[in-house]
Amino acid sequence: MWKGRSARLVSTVIGATALSIVSAAAAASFEVSSYSSAPGGKEIEAGDYDAAIALASSPMWRRYAEEELVAATNLCVAYTVKSEFKAAEGACAEALTLARRADKATGARLRGNLATARALTNRGVLRAVTGDSLSAARDFRAAERLGGEWDAPRRNLAYLESSPEYRVAMTQDRN
Repeated sequence: MWKGRSARLVSTVIGATALSIVSAAAAASFEVSSYSSAPGGKEIEAGDYDAAIALASSPMWRRYAEEELVAATNLCVAYTVKSEFKAAEGACAEALTLARRADKATGARLRGNLATARALTNRGVLRAVTGDSLSAARDFRAAERLGGEWDAPRRNLAYLESSPEYRVAMTQDRN
C-alpha cells in the first residue's frame, strides 16, 4: 500500500525526442513533475510510459485522495510524453482538481499550494506541446504565483515565451 509513504516528486524534462510531435513548440524542453515513489513513478523515470500508465491506472491506487492525486499526476505526465493528448487532458484535469482539493485540506501532507502549482505546470506543458501557447502561459504564470521557490514554472514560461509559436499566438490574440 502506498499510503503512508512520502511521495518523492521528481522533475522530468520533456523534449522533442520524447514527445515526437510536429509542433515547433515541442522542440522545446519543458519540465514536468511526477511522483517517483508512487504508482508509475519509477516507470516514468525509466522511460517505460506504457508500464507507468498501466500501474497508475490500476483501481488499487484509487482508495485514498493522496493516492488518486499522485496516480493522476503520473498519468498526466506519461500520457503527455506518449503524445496521447486526449487521455493526457483528462488525467491533467483530474490531477489539477485533486491537487486543489489536497492543497485546501487541513493537515494535508502536500502543504501549501505546491500540488496545485505542479498540476498547473504539467497541464501547461501539455497545452504548450499541443499548440495552445496562450493557455500554457496562463498555467505557468499561475503555477509560478503558487509554487513559491519552485522554479519549473518560471523556466517553462521563459522557454515558451522565447518560441516563435508563442510570439505568433500573441500577435493573433491582439487582432
